[in-house]
Amino acid sequence: MKILYFTSTGNNLYIAKKLGGELLSIPQLIKENIYDLSDDAIGIIFPVFYANAPKIVRDFIEKARFKTDYLFLIASYGSDGDQNAFKILKKTFKKKGLKVSYTNSVLMVDNYLPMFDMAEEKEIKDDCEIDNQIQVIKEDIESRKEFHLNKKSFTDVPFIEKVLESTMSKRFHIIVGDGCSDCKVCARICPKGNIDLSGEKPAIGDDCLFCLGCVHHCKENVFTINDEKNSEERFSNPHIKVSEIIKSNNVL
Repeated sequence: MKILYFTSTGNNLYIAKKLGGELLSIPQLIKENIYDLSDDAIGIIFPVFYANAPKIVRDFIEKARFKTDYLFLIASYGSDGDQNAFKILKKTFKKKGLKVSYTNSVLMVDNYLPMFDMAEEKEIKDDCEIDNQIQVIKEDIESRKEFHLNKKSFTDVPFIEKVLESTMSKRFHIIVGDGCSDCKVCARICPKGNIDLSGEKPAIGDDCLFCLGCVHHCKENVFTINDEKNSEERFSNPHIKVSEIIKSNNVL
């Protein structure tokens, strides 16, 4: 079984490690130009961005060629949007002649700083409950269960993903302040290689996914978001080392 994943603060790598199998980082697959994947089972694990899978995940799926008898999708989400993300990806796979056998999601800390206070998120999202959700999914996958998440949500609005992405990307942006210690974590954790460190302080380029990995992992809190909920609190999955996320995402 192959598990393809994308992670910015460790949640989806945590799910991947719990499920087991051969773990493959999507940014690293892109870096190595690996687009042919085959196994008895292939899973894709991703966070929900704007009621959709992140663009890096969608672009990879569009280009990749899969050969498997059991294809499954697992999303981590903080409040909503997972159902819509599955709908979009299933359409993509259908165009490629592939059937998605299983979809499910895990409610976890949402790292989207403009909308969520990380102190509150860490308090209300219980580790034990997260592990219980993942265990159910693991047992389902091991038995090759056919299942599709089906729930009503506010994201059932047509093209909600385009509305959300357009609205949020115009409203919120990353601010780079002073105090950089030149640790280079931000550049190494960026899955697009989009941070330039040649100047006095980090400079973010035009190819930003707004995954916020740089913001959450800056020890000096140099990166902030305009109008964020709590600029003093950040999140990184406590069970995943920052070095593991860097290894997953570093494309430099």
